[in-house]
Amino acid sequence: EVIQKIEEHTLSSREDMEITSSSLLLPLIFGKFDKQTAEMVSGLESVELVEQDQVVTIDMPLENPAEYPTDDIVYEDKNHTTSDESDCHDSDNDFKDMEEMNWYNLTEGSDVGARKFPVPKRYNLDIIDNTHCIDGYFTPYSNGRGVDIYIIDSGINYRNKDFRYLEGGHGRAIYGGFDVEPSNYGWDTSGHGTHCAGIAGGVHSGVAKEANLISIRVVGKKGAGSVLIKGMDHAYERHLSRVGQSGFKGSVMSMSISSDFSQIKNNHVNAMVGKGITIVTASGNQGIDASNRSPGSAGQNINVG
Repeated sequence: EVIQKIEEHTLSSREDMEITSSSLLLPLIFGKFDKQTAEMVSGLESVELVEQDQVVTIDMPLENPAEYPTDDIVYEDKNHTTSDESDCHDSDNDFKDMEEMNWYNLTEGSDVGARKFPVPKRYNLDIIDNTHCIDGYFTPYSNGRGVDIYIIDSGINYRNKDFRYLEGGHGRAIYGGFDVEPSNYGWDTSGHGTHCAGIAGGVHSGVAKEANLISIRVVGKKGAGSVLIKGMDHAYERHLSRVGQSGFKGSVMSMSISSDFSQIKNNHVNAMVGKGITIVTASGNQGIDASNRSPGSAGQNINVG
């Protein structure tokens, strides 16, 4: 109905206006319209919201390191206490290079998830696995096997050795079938998406060391909010095709990208979460109020500062 009204108003064909009606969760129409057409559409009773498309950017850290607290403040709690000091056995791990660590001979039991991975003192992995002590080891409850993590970003370098399996062999990082530049097949062109994939599931630096890392590339030389939503839809469609498959446990979407506030993008994120997708976003990394950035301000997502 809305598309018909637009065509009647402009006397142009759908192809001329580049209208695309596409969304698995929410009824959305993407298109290029003049100002008068946009105002007409916003006045229709069946239309809840009209927004101008926005530039989506990769969230990079601030250039001035002075804007951040020091390592001692971030990693070391001067007032740290533990309920049972005997549970915390400090390590002298102080690796100069992550490659010095031996990941493969530390099995405690047959489950990969039961392994203890040595990490440098005060390293971020050591902090997130234990609430009461820093012991020089990362001991995850699970390895992430069977989980699909969609890196909705600038792509992934599939050949990076951090994306191998713990027992050896490559293939955990794959193309998810969506690229803002289709002929690029999800390859990373800036390094940012690969960096985020490594944090999520790298063998050396990541949390879920056996999760599948899937490239959904929505940012190339430039990015747009409409492309972000289409990328999310594609990831969700792939998720639905995985439900019921043997060994599949669930999906996560990682989006370390943002734009100015957008209610449409926020609504889309919340709808995805409502369907069982865990969505992790960046708060913005710009030193500004995160509530003014999207999709981080959606509300049902995990927004990381």
